[in-house]
Amino acid sequence: MKSTSSKQKNKSKQKYPIPSEEISSYYFNLTPVMLDKFMEIRTWIYELSESDERIGEIEECLKWAEPSFLTPKTKSGSTIRIGKVDDSEFALYFNCKTTIAKEIAIEFPELNCDGRRALYLSASKKLPKSKLITCLKKALLYHKRKSDLS
Repeated sequence: MKSTSSKQKNKSKQKYPIPSEEISSYYFNLTPVMLDKFMEIRTWIYELSESDERIGEIEECLKWAEPSFLTPKTKSGSTIRIGKVDDSEFALYFNCKTTIAKEIAIEFPELNCDGRRALYLSASKKLPKSKLITCLKKALLYHKRKSDLS
């Protein structure tokens, strides 16, 4: 019992507070297992922004009624959206006008990426942290990487 109450305290004292009631409501309507996965990915996005000044501040909002992450100040990235597909699967969505999903599908053929806009993940499996961080970084630095190639 003790560990449960301390875990709940940790959830309420998040390092990265959820910016609005609407976003909070989305997250807390997820199953506990899926909520944990979303929070893990969300934390990685914020950690990437703190560790790389090219990414800058993250804006978290709802797009298509799902949590989305943007880089409004640096404009270095393309939007990352995270959404529930069904009770056992969720997806990271990338702008379909970018090459992000195609790059992920080529670099990580073992991941379930459609190559157009979505990377599908199972709520019941451990997240492949290093691969997902690479994928998130591709999106958060998409415009920066494109301009570096020009």
